[in-house]
Amino acid sequence: MILTIHKKHGSKFFYVEDLSLPGSPPMGRGRTMKEAIGDWLHNNRTEVNVEFAVDSTAQPAEMRRRRRELAKR
Repeated sequence: MILTIHKKHGSKFFYVEDLSLPGSPPMGRGRTMKEAIGDWLHNNRTEVNVEFAVDSTAQPAEMRRRRRELAKR
């Protein structure tokens, strides 16, 4: 598997995709390359057989982040 990272002309986002996968699997998108790779991994976790377990210590910080993002809208 080779992930391709690119940036569309005029876009502020990086995009990540695996060109060897058939069809149109989800791409990763982010303001940084690392963010785009993480987004790709999260979007394709079943295809690459990765599971995420969120520890209880991370949950309050994630809820604060979500509230901040919602307040921006």
